Amino acid sequence: MSTSPSGAGSQASLRERNTAALSAALSARGPQLQAELATLTGLSRATVSNIVGQEVEAGRFRVERVLRDGRWGVLVSLVPEGWVVFGVDVGRTHVRLVGWDTARHEIGGRAEPLAPGHSPESTLTLVARLLDDVVADAGMGRSAVRRVGLSLPASIGPDGEVVQGSVLREWSGRDLHRLAVEALGVDVVIENDANLGALAHAQHASARGGTLVYVKIASGIGAGIVTGDQVYRSTSGLTGEIGHVQVVDGGQTCYCGSRGCLETLASVRTIVADYGHARGREATVDDLVAAVLANDRVAVRILEEAGDALGRVLASVCNLLGPDAVVLGGPLAPVGEPLLAAVVASVRKRALPSAIGGVEFSMSHLEPRAEVQGACLLALAPGGVV
Repeated sequence: MSTSPSGAGSQASLRERNTAALSAALSARGPQLQAELATLTGLSRATVSNIVGQEVEAGRFRVERVLRDGRWGVLVSLVPEGWVVFGVDVGRTHVRLVGWDTARHEIGGRAEPLAPGHSPESTLTLVARLLDDVVADAGMGRSAVRRVGLSLPASIGPDGEVVQGSVLREWSGRDLHRLAVEALGVDVVIENDANLGALAHAQHASARGGTLVYVKIASGIGAGIVTGDQVYRSTSGLTGEIGHVQVVDGGQTCYCGSRGCLETLASVRTIVADYGHARGREATVDDLVAAVLANDRVAVRILEEAGDALGRVLASVCNLLGPDAVVLGGPLAPVGEPLLAAVVASVRKRALPSAIGGVEFSMSHLEPRAEVQGACLLALAPGGVV
């Protein structure tokens, strides 16, 4: 029986749409198991298998057998184009850089400590050198770098300037976009670190398509919000500054000028300083994490008190947003359950039961690379916008 031209055209159009759906899923989420692609796109496994085979033969997809959860599967990814992007995460005492090709395969990375009080000029000069090292090691030229996503612990306005006092005080009030473009010689997009942490976790969340809140607990405390695939932003650039919610009246003075802010009770700097004071010696984050994991009751109590304070603020966040997932990240992520349990218990005491009944609370599984992965995702996005 012959097939009519219109029927052939319809079949070809359907195949093109299905192929585009698979390509879009791989572009948005990176390499996926073939079975996961069927779930993501709503296509049958047979259809996915046929299209993957055709695209592999055409040189647009590539596959490899991988072992996941004790079972063998077929991992599908896009064949990368000839350009790459970089994500850069700058903190108070560190810089981390990672390069990705267009299929989200890592081409290399670097991490370096930074002295507190570092300037944008010195740090961006270091970033340029690290980027050149990674590109050279990957056998590429600098011209292959399309864009850099820059993560900073600050609220960034539409003009690329810090709009709120940051733990990077030397970076405040500077034209960071201009400085970064001049130092790196490529297009640069700048975003708040918590927003980028949220973006990275949203790519992996079981609540994908819903609302995810990522809370970064570090020298400061900030929240990033992703709804669907979109990062929530305000026109001013100021969002998620939960570290400056007042928790107690007349408390310790915060660098923002207020007293009793959450950051004065639950930031990493405060928690580590409290632990060091209790032990009569200077302490580090590693000291605190090791003590908590060893069930040091003093360390655990200090952490639980900080978790209770954080939960007070997150209860209001949950009442306001009704999120599907809340993820805690930052340098304290390795302590795991003690911090998570304290936060969740505090939230449950204070939030509306209906607001948190379906919330999945978890510790980050992407640390310490959540923000730099989010920066790579931002750099890969069309126009550097998500």
